[in-house]
Amino acid sequence: MKRLILFLAISLFCILPSHHASSIRCFIEPKSVKKALQRSAAVFSGEVLAVKSGPYFLQARFRVERSWKGVEAEEVLVSTDGSAESPHYRVGEQYLVFAGRTNNGLFTGSCSRTKRLELAETDLQQLGEGKAPGKAE
Repeated sequence: MKRLILFLAISLFCILPSHHASSIRCFIEPKSVKKALQRSAAVFSGEVLAVKSGPYFLQARFRVERSWKGVEAEEVLVSTDGSAESPHYRVGEQYLVFAGRTNNGLFTGSCSRTKRLELAETDLQQLGEGKAPGKAE
């Protein structure tokens, strides 16, 4: 039975369009907080101050509250591709953000561990205290 499930998952991964396949890959291989921290260029918590939408992207401006990696500024911009699986930021809400870096800055995609802060208690416990903005890591 396990082999059948694995075969079906691999088959779907191979035949679905890439954005669906990446969602299945994320589901099959969930990242631990430790791995997500290692693989991310920036990890921080903050409140969304503004959101800008484009045809293929969403960009959020955050006020940084705590940082674990890659962010020392009090405010940062984070883009996402706007797909159904990507984070959908809302003004006034707080998030724990695990971001990669592209030529255009910080980016969260469909496999990001990013989530609303109220749902991130376990992750925050594993990350520890973090640093206030403007302090060295």
